[in-house]
Amino acid sequence: MHLPRTQPIPRKLAGLVAGAGLVLVMLLGAAPAQAADSAAQRTGSVAQRADEHVNAGVPANSPVISPAAERIRYVDGDTYDCPSGRLCARVWDPNAGRYKVFDLWACHTYSLSYWGGGGGFYNNQTTGTVARFYNQSGGVVLSSTAYGVAPGGWSWDPIWKIKNC
Repeated sequence: MHLPRTQPIPRKLAGLVAGAGLVLVMLLGAAPAQAADSAAQRTGSVAQRADEHVNAGVPANSPVISPAAERIRYVDGDTYDCPSGRLCARVWDPNAGRYKVFDLWACHTYSLSYWGGGGGFYNNQTTGTVARFYNQSGGVVLSSTAYGVAPGGWSWDPIWKIKNC
């Protein structure tokens, strides 16, 4: 019996087939580990799941401001001082488990990062100075004329920038 003559497989094609096979083996090998991880997560203790729910949506990073504030400090509750001539903004820091207070003195538009949830502010600037709080699109959410404080139920969630003067 006479067999037809075959062409050798080009090296590029052989490399592509081998590479595709390797990727397939890696993907199939990782699938059981991923399934086991998700199963372990689903069967976690009630306390673990409750803790995850409580912390859902809380930023993992400490709140920061740019440019830098004149002073940054931590307080334990709603009461804090605000030096004359400053706008003091208080926000919850989930990493410290305390409120972080930023004293803003220099006239700037400050960009907020990782700010969310409750807090407050004191506008203790020169009488009549207006501080403005802006949302993501640049719209004014609130204007505060010195001497003023944050309204009850204040939330930093919609605030992206503060112009203190």
